[in-house]
Amino acid sequence: MTIPLQWLADNVWIFYVACVIGALVYLVQALSAQRELRLAMFSLERDRARSRILQSWILVCIFLGLGVLIYFLTVQVLPDISFGILEEATVTPELTSGINPPTSTPTSMPAAEVIVDTPVPPGEGDSVETVPEDAQNPVPTVAPTEIPDAAPTDTVVASEIGVSGEVRVQFGDFSRLVGFSLPTAEVGSGEALPLTLYWEALQTPQQGYLVFAHLLSTDGLLLAQHDGAPAGGTRPTDGWNAGDSIVDLHTLVFLEPDYVGEAIIAVGLYDPAVGRLLADSGDDSVVLPVTVNISAR
Repeated sequence: MTIPLQWLADNVWIFYVACVIGALVYLVQALSAQRELRLAMFSLERDRARSRILQSWILVCIFLGLGVLIYFLTVQVLPDISFGILEEATVTPELTSGINPPTSTPTSMPAAEVIVDTPVPPGEGDSVETVPEDAQNPVPTVAPTEIPDAAPTDTVVASEIGVSGEVRVQFGDFSRLVGFSLPTAEVGSGEALPLTLYWEALQTPQQGYLVFAHLLSTDGLLLAQHDGAPAGGTRPTDGWNAGDSIVDLHTLVFLEPDYVGEAIIAVGLYDPAVGRLLADSGDDSVVLPVTVNISAR
């Protein structure tokens, strides 16, 4: 049903043309019958001419009425009918630094607190009511907790000495990012932000890789960054051995000193000659589970 309606809406001019042609044809016949009526010499001929005139004018009115009806349908009725043809526009956020924005991970709901009243022994003369066994030993009701999808990051711990968190993301077959720490999650606009990364070596790679740490706005603008070999070049990746733990400090320097608002941190490895190294999630970076608040200086 929807296909004919859609075709009618797209090709309505064909019906207009057909109605106009039909009306003109029978209009010509009506005029021809009127001429025959004027020239008729016998009553039978005049009756036939009158009958043709009447039929022709009726058909002219029918074609004109069909044209008006089709116009009404295409203008008033068909636009309100859904033809089931939907075009979905997929918007893919593009970040200038090539980093995908973080997706929020649902947090677990706290279990309902169960308060058990301590029974008070009745005094003398007080009546003791019989309490059902189920009421004497109430079963605590615990609110169901949501189990979040598997994510490469864990909880973030904030303390007086800074913000730290665990991250379990493997890059390639030789390294795993296991944690990070910041002196604070609050920084003034334009101030340097020290970031410490903690790596675990799985094996020795065949070439050296550099670490990049990018501070990004929520819409993907690159605010601050630091790229370089791990630990200021003292622990290059081609010198790692399986089981090594590497403490890697990066001081992020602002490129947008006037930015104020929330920001995220994206971390990864790359070979200057080849490109970024993919993580086990398939992404070329990992967004740390922390939000940095940048305030005006």
